[in-house]
Amino acid sequence: MTELERIRHSAAHVLATAISKIWPEAQFAAGPPVENGFYYDLELPHRISPEDFARIEEEMKREIKANHVFERVEISRPDALAMAERGELASLAPRGVASKFKLDIVQNIPEDETITLYRNGEFTDLCAGPHVMRTGNIGAFKLTHVASAYYKGDERNPQLQRIYGTAFKNKTAMEEYFTMLEEAKKRDHRKIGAEMGLYAIDSEFVGPGMPLWLPKGTVLVEELEKLAKEAEFAAGYVRVRSPHLAKEKMYKTSGHLPYYAESMFPPMEMDEHREERAKIQSRMAELERILTHDG
Repeated sequence: MTELERIRHSAAHVLATAISKIWPEAQFAAGPPVENGFYYDLELPHRISPEDFARIEEEMKREIKANHVFERVEISRPDALAMAERGELASLAPRGVASKFKLDIVQNIPEDETITLYRNGEFTDLCAGPHVMRTGNIGAFKLTHVASAYYKGDERNPQLQRIYGTAFKNKTAMEEYFTMLEEAKKRDHRKIGAEMGLYAIDSEFVGPGMPLWLPKGTVLVEELEKLAKEAEFAAGYVRVRSPHLAKEKMYKTSGHLPYYAESMFPPMEMDEHREERAKIQSRMAELERILTHDG
C-alpha cells in the first residue's frame, strides 16, 4: 500500500470515528482506500446527506488534532467474535447490539489468517491495515458525496450508505486535485458537445450515453469514418459487417450476460405477434394429435 493509500485508509477510520461520536448506533461494514480517495459503508437510520458533511468534518478535525496513535493489535478468533457480539468493533465502546457486519467479516476470515484490530483514541475497528502512525499524519481531507451500495455488492444483502471522501498529504495537493476536477468539468465532452451543437442526449426516450447526432456532429462522424477506412485499406485490412443484435447464447459465451445483464437491453418480445404464434402452435399441436390418432 502506498503512502497516499495509507493516508486515505486512515482517513476512512477517522470518518467512522466521527460518525460514531455523532450517531453511536451506526453499523459499519468496509472502509477501503480507492483510486481518488476513500469511502466507508454503513447502516444508519439517519440518512446522511451533504448537509451533514460540515458537522462530520468538524468531528474528524478534532480527531486529527488529537493526534491519536493508530495502534495495531493482534487478536484471537474467539476474542474477535466476542468483541463483535458485544458491539465493540467499529465503535467507541460495547453496545447493546452486535457489530453485525464486522461479525460476518470475522466469521469469513480464513482459519490460517491473522486477525488484527486498529485503535485510534476511543475507536476500535477490525482491520488488516496498514495505517499512518498517527491521526495527525492525515494532512488534508474533504468529504465529497454519498451513494448507496449493497453489502458485499450483493443485491440480496442490506443496502448501505456509502460516504465518500478524499485525503492528501497537505492542503496544497488537495487544492490542486479539486482545481483539476473543475478544469475537467469545463472540458467535459457532454458539455462541449451540446454547446457546439454536435449532438443531443435524450435520457427519457433514448438513454444516457446514446447521442443523437446533429448535422454538425454527423459531418464529424462521417469524416472520422472516412479516415478510418482509408487507414485500414492502406494497411491491407478488409471490412466485414455483422448484425447489431444476436441470440442470448452469444452473450453467455462471451461472458457479458452474467456480469452486465442489468445494464443490457432485455430480450426482444414481439407482443403484437404473440397471440398469432400461440394460435399457430395450438393448431399444430391439434393436427399432431389428429395425425397420431389416425395413424
